[in-house]
Amino acid sequence: MRKTLLIISLVTFVALNVNAQPNGASIGVKAGPTIDWASSGSAAVKSEGLRIGYGVGLVYDYYLSDHFAVSSGVNLNFLRMKYSFIDRRRSDDFLEEANIWVNRRMKATNIEIPLKGKVKVEVFDSFAAYVEAGGGLSFNCKDFVKDEYSFYWVSAESQNFVDCSNQYRVMQLSMIFGLGAEYEINQKLTAFAQLTFDHAFSNTFINSIEKQTGSILRNNFIGIEVGVLY
Repeated sequence: MRKTLLIISLVTFVALNVNAQPNGASIGVKAGPTIDWASSGSAAVKSEGLRIGYGVGLVYDYYLSDHFAVSSGVNLNFLRMKYSFIDRRRSDDFLEEANIWVNRRMKATNIEIPLKGKVKVEVFDSFAAYVEAGGGLSFNCKDFVKDEYSFYWVSAESQNFVDCSNQYRVMQLSMIFGLGAEYEINQKLTAFAQLTFDHAFSNTFINSIEKQTGSILRNNFIGIEVGVLY
């Protein structure tokens, strides 16, 4: 109960102080679709096109000056990817060192904490444009996959999506770039639209999968986000 009251008091304090000072803080919410795809620096993984996912999030901007802010928050990303990779773990069932390609559809859910620098300029009355750049730390929640493969006389396909979260890293670093525009509805409320590019630095597969298969997978997405700041 005490923790709940403390959180409510803190949120109320922040809300009452938003825009109370020229270089203060803004809090808000955002949501929108994402265009997702896989990339790799390894010949053992191939992207199989674009997929559509979506994301929601909380935004916190703290302005150090009229034109520069530190931007953070929490993002909940529901990513969808389709790729193929060489799975040598299946080789023992067929031929030793055989290159067995697996086509995989993936539904990934992660929580991301971004930290970016934001530069904003006034375009004309009530309108402003901004750019963002920084990084993010993602925490993997769930990864469901559906596999299909064939090797000469044998073929197999998953009937349902299966939880394979143990094949992917729990934490991952990414770089983030954003381009957006804001419209000041009134002194307390601002609407915004933003285009975000998010690219993972590290291999999404865990070390043991990388060693067994030679696969390197990096998830990428472009987010089309809309939201409001208070």
